[in-house]
Amino acid sequence: MNETFHVMERGEPEEASELAIAIAVGEALNSEYPNHPWVVGFQGGGIVVRHLIIAAEVEKVIGKGGFSSLLPKDRLGTPKEIRSSAIEFGGQLLETFGMKRGAWDGDEQPIVPGWHRGKQKDFH
Repeated sequence: MNETFHVMERGEPEEASELAIAIAVGEALNSEYPNHPWVVGFQGGGIVVRHLIIAAEVEKVIGKGGFSSLLPKDRLGTPKEIRSSAIEFGGQLLETFGMKRGAWDGDEQPIVPGWHRGKQKDFH
């Protein structure tokens, strides 16, 4: 599979630092967890990370699309710490949904942990 991550949007020229951080996060995720369908972007000064397979499963279970995670830019640390922050976040996300860390084989499917329709008001 050996796919790369995708940047959701390029943004405005003044958002160059957010784009650079989004690219660094995507590169770290793709390097540590290859073949996973990561989509990375930025919004409101934070980095938005979506795992497309996890997002699809969440939508099936709770009936609400667009599941993603927001990493506040100020919590990612220095540019040198961004890689570590992204790798830790990605691993925790995979484990939360019952997936193993490492390369994705294309067969392993996430398990949505105890969520159900009607609880979508709790998710942003």
